Amino acid sequence: MVVLIGILAAAASPSFVSGMRDRRVNRAAMEISGIYRLARYQAIGRGAAVLVRWTASTGAFQVRQAHVDNIAAGSLIATSCLSVTNWMDPAQTEPVTTLQTEGIELAAMQLLDPTGAASDNADVCFTPRGRTFVRYNPAGTFAPLLGALRVNVTNTRTGLLRSVFVPPNGVARLGL
Repeated sequence: MVVLIGILAAAASPSFVSGMRDRRVNRAAMEISGIYRLARYQAIGRGAAVLVRWTASTGAFQVRQAHVDNIAAGSLIATSCLSVTNWMDPAQTEPVTTLQTEGIELAAMQLLDPTGAASDNADVCFTPRGRTFVRYNPAGTFAPLLGALRVNVTNTRTGLLRSVFVPPNGVARLGL
């Protein structure tokens, strides 16, 4: 009886380990989707632009929010994506959160623009009115997002693929 249980446990072990790895990849995709949703909701709620920066070399999704300028007593002017000259400048923006994906075991990340071309960098900026802008070069200018941006999270061992879609309305969703 003990031998039979041992044999069954040994047979089930590889599928259990594979399932655990697939769950890690699925969780990473859900967290990426949550980062984009958080940024959009924060932009609308605060009344200031919020940026999500993806950098493939570091594997990081960094969220930064623009400062709200107090122009006159009681008057707040919302900062737009285009009015921030340097999103990494602490005088203009402040960090919100960072999602580090590089350390996720057996997970490969890839960001694809709406045409399907892979990009090593992408800045997605959400305005206080819910509009979504994108640029693929940190020194470039923002343009309205006209198609769905996609972040693929792949389990490098099992091949399981989870995709996060960021459509022009900015409401990120997880594709199954």
